[in-house]
Amino acid sequence: MKIKKQLTKGNKMRKIMIMLGLVSVIGLNLNTAANALVLVDGYFKSNGTYVGSHYRTSPDGFCWNNFSGC
Repeated sequence: MKIKKQLTKGNKMRKIMIMLGLVSVIGLNLNTAANALVLVDGYFKSNGTYVGSHYRTSPDGFCWNNFSGC
């Protein structure tokens, strides 16, 4: 009877550790994507207009995580 309880506790701990690992990996991935800002240096357009330096999100094909939205 004691052996059965120990196995059950071990399985629960293993499941908890796997879930914590998955949550950590997903959290790190989302954090990296959310902080992907790129500094664009100022430049002159062909018509002579100066565009000042600014930040933009890293291009990744998703409109939901850009400053301008969809």
